[in-house]
Amino acid sequence: MTDSIIKKRGRPKGAISASLAEVRSRAAEDLRQQKLSYETRILELKASLEECKSRYSAEIQQLKLDLDLSRRREQNYQQALSERLNEMVAYLQESLINWGKAELEEAQIDKRKRGRPRKTIKAK
Repeated sequence: MTDSIIKKRGRPKGAISASLAEVRSRAAEDLRQQKLSYETRILELKASLEECKSRYSAEIQQLKLDLDLSRRREQNYQQALSERLNEMVAYLQESLINWGKAELEEAQIDKRKRGRPRKTIKAK
């Protein structure tokens, strides 16, 4: 029982002895395979990064165009609104002047002697 608990020295069961040169050549081959797989993965990631960068720049360009279009549209709306507002101001001014003239004609202010106007409006 104590023999099974004690660790045995030497090679494990089923192990094949190999020379140092074989082990080194196998390690070099493994290292070369890992390096090749890493280089392949790096190239894939670089290609993916370039694709993302190109998509990013295309989206940024499209957003800039949309923003410019939106600014021009807003400027046109502001200009049209300003023109409409000026038309409304002119219409209201003309209407008020005409209304004032009509009110003055309707309620004639008669003059008293010596050219002074009445203090009250005389209705006809």
